[in-house]
Amino acid sequence: MKRLLGIIFVVLIVLPTWATPKLKEDSTSTTHFAELRVKAEFTKEFRHGVSLTIGERISSRLYETDKSAYFRHSYTTLSLGYVPIQYLKLDAGYTLRLMGDKGWSDPNEFLRHRAFLSVTGKYKTGNWRFSLRERVDMNCRTDSVNAHEKSAIALELRHRVHIGYYIPGKPVQVFGNVELINTLNSPVKYLNTYISNEQFGQYLCDARLQLGTEWRIDKRNSLTFSYRFDYNYDRDINITKKKGNIELTRAHSFGHVISIAYDLNW
Repeated sequence: MKRLLGIIFVVLIVLPTWATPKLKEDSTSTTHFAELRVKAEFTKEFRHGVSLTIGERISSRLYETDKSAYFRHSYTTLSLGYVPIQYLKLDAGYTLRLMGDKGWSDPNEFLRHRAFLSVTGKYKTGNWRFSLRERVDMNCRTDSVNAHEKSAIALELRHRVHIGYYIPGKPVQVFGNVELINTLNSPVKYLNTYISNEQFGQYLCDARLQLGTEWRIDKRNSLTFSYRFDYNYDRDINITKKKGNIELTRAHSFGHVISIAYDLNW
């Protein structure tokens, strides 16, 4: 009887330990890439500071660590702008995202949706232009996801500072941007429940520095050429189906993006 009770006691102690999810793998990856982007935007100005913009952006990876060149994505955007006063602009819009690295068999995989709202404060003095933009992105997906791994509607907050300078006597503006992007609802509850040696929260997922030149061809048409350095961080979570163990990958990427953009205002 004592031996049987001892076996039962050991089973009661060990069994919960076996059943409790744990951190199975914690790895780090680093990727380098070069990307080319081509963009076109058409803006119609209305009365009372209202504008409507339609835009298309196509991106291709020219180089990526351990990958050949490939078509990355196409973004089609429709947005509505409003300028209540000369120092402030409000924007709301929708972007249909066609993802080129998700395969073409399931539309729920390669089609993504984004809605956004932004507030931009603007100031100009002489040939200088300054702006500060705060923007909230709602990135929506329609495929099936584990809520402990990723959010079906991922919220991000973007902060961007812009400085531009118009060269006197020339239809040319040189500019620089700094943009930081933070997650707002990245899943953390499961991680914090079963990983005891680290406290997880929201994080900085993108840091971008852009330098460029805008050439105003005439009153309505302009071309922009720019270079952007990107640093991206992604906390990729995979929870195994049987035991619920956690496989965590901390993915870092460093990129160089060359962009050519055409703008038509009428």
